[in-house]
Amino acid sequence: MKKNFQFYIILFSFLLLFPSLNSCKNAQESSVVVTENNTIKKTVKDKELEITWTQELENERLTKSISRDTVQLGPDVSFNKDLYKITNNKSPVYPYLTDFGSLDTSNMYNSVKEKINQFCQVFSEYEHSGAEEYFSQKYIFNYVFFVKDFEDGWNKYFNTEITEESQYFNKWIFGEPFNGSDIIQIPVRFYADCGTIDVTVFLNPSGNNEFYQITIDRWQKV
Repeated sequence: MKKNFQFYIILFSFLLLFPSLNSCKNAQESSVVVTENNTIKKTVKDKELEITWTQELENERLTKSISRDTVQLGPDVSFNKDLYKITNNKSPVYPYLTDFGSLDTSNMYNSVKEKINQFCQVFSEYEHSGAEEYFSQKYIFNYVFFVKDFEDGWNKYFNTEITEESQYFNKWIFGEPFNGSDIIQIPVRFYADCGTIDVTVFLNPSGNNEFYQITIDRWQKV
C-alpha cells in the first residue's frame, strides 16, 4: 500500500512538471526561431519586386558635372530666330523686330541718342513747336517736306485729331544705326495710340549732329 502511494505521488509530480517543461521549451524556441518570411528585409524585397521601374532620365547628366557654360543644344532641337544657343560667348543679345530690325544701339553715340530723343519729344507735341531747330538751315526745306508728308499721312491712315492737351506719340524706340564718315542713319519707330510710324533720320556725324533729312518708311494702324 505504501508503495502504491509513493507511485501515485511520483506520477502526480511528473504530470505537474511536464506542462512547465513544455512551456519553457516553446518559449525558448519562439525566442530564437525567426523565419525569413517575417523579417522587414524580406518585406522590402517583396515590395521592390512588385514595383515596375522606368529607365533613368538624363543618365549622362547624373554621372558628370555640367556647368552653364558647357550646355549645348541637342541635335534634335530645331533652331529658329526666337531660340538663341547658349555658348561661352558673353556678348549681349539685343531684340530684333522682323518688321523693323535690330534694336542694338550699342554703337550709337550718346550725344546723337540724346539729340534724337529730344527731337522726338518736341515733334510729339502739338504743332511740333521747335522741331525745326534740329535741322541744318541748309536743309530746312527737307523738314518742311517731312512735316507735310507726316500730316497728310496722319489724316489718311489714322484720322485722329491732336489737340494742345494731347500728344502725337507716347513713346519711341531706336534701331541699330549706320555710322558713316559723312552721314549717320538711324531708324526710329514712333508709337501712337492708333498705330506706329517708322521713319529714318539722317544727320551730320560731326559738329552739332544737325539733321539732314527724315523719311517716312511705314504707317501701321492698330
